[in-house]
Amino acid sequence: MKRIRLLAASALIALSIAGCGGGSGGTAPGGSNNDGTPGNDTVISGIASKGPITGTISIYALTGGGSKGSLLKSAPITAGEYSANIGKYAGPVLIEVSGSYTDEATGSILQIPESAPLRAALPDASDEIATAVTPLTELAVQKSGNLTPAAIAAGNKLVSDIFKVDIINTLPVAPTAGAVGAADQSQKDYTLAIAAVSQLSKTQDLPLSGTIATLAAGISSSGMSSQARTNFQDAVTTFITVNPNNTTGVKEVSATGLAAVGAVTASFTLTVQGTVAARPVNGIQFDIVIPDGLTVNTDATGKTLPGVVSLSTSASAAAPYLETYYSAASGVLKIAIITDADTGIVPGALATIACETVPGWTVPQASAFSIRNVQAADAGAATISGIGVTIN
Repeated sequence: MKRIRLLAASALIALSIAGCGGGSGGTAPGGSNNDGTPGNDTVISGIASKGPITGTISIYALTGGGSKGSLLKSAPITAGEYSANIGKYAGPVLIEVSGSYTDEATGSILQIPESAPLRAALPDASDEIATAVTPLTELAVQKSGNLTPAAIAAGNKLVSDIFKVDIINTLPVAPTAGAVGAADQSQKDYTLAIAAVSQLSKTQDLPLSGTIATLAAGISSSGMSSQARTNFQDAVTTFITVNPNNTTGVKEVSATGLAAVGAVTASFTLTVQGTVAARPVNGIQFDIVIPDGLTVNTDATGKTLPGVVSLSTSASAAAPYLETYYSAASGVLKIAIITDADTGIVPGALATIACETVPGWTVPQASAFSIRNVQAADAGAATISGIGVTIN
């Protein structure tokens, strides 16, 4: 009933919004538990894809300085699938893949030689792990430099942020209509991003290794360069809408999340400030002016995509109703939250917002944002004064 009264009596949502267009594991390096008893075997399995690869996977230990160490295990890859038991070893690993695949852009059977394998690196392998090995994980290895655990994690995160998919834990599928049609959105986007790399090779008349090196040169901590992003987006569009070898069943870029590829995600924290009176804050609305160099991902109506605004643990516990819209024309992100909880919205962490950096820009400071038009109300839609929102 509180929510009904608030929605009916207040313009909080209807007028201002609706009109807008890892932890410590049980196994230590060396394969023993914390009490010294033998740990579980480490088994690494998953998908090796540049289209699905048939060939060999080799897994190496990494030294403390981040150099390639001893071979732990080699195993076959069949139609992209592999599994390798590396025994009691637990720690950072380098995975190398060689073999043959059917190129998505040309339909030709091509080779990945042992001298130029596709690679993936994991900062801490233990127990059972599923991981992808693709051109995007190779990009991450190249951007990591010395393969220390911290550098590996940073490289994997950078490329995952730029391509909008978890390049390690998301497993791409075969580039066929049946496989793509049954895949979730992340798998679909990953599969099509790999195909776009093939299209880029075809367009630029480069081998796969040369295409990946060119992409790596266009990637920095602020995202893709304007030219690298343009080249990749052109490849995405050409493969999906023009290339007759596209057998994925996807014919429109709008059916994917690939239009957002190229920018790095920058996250900021929103905090509610003020003294909560006897009346709980059951509704709050405010505008955030997004500074130059950042943008916000939305659907065609301006509603932000999932993950752009994420409520804090305490705010989520209040089971709120959340509405968020962004206008690219004005650069304003509107946020409105309503809750039935008796405690209401309390001072402290409220949410995080994930913005995308514009290519060529660095991430601005939180002080570059401005928050305005903060309105707070109780369950009867009566205004509560003294409530503010900050960002950092």
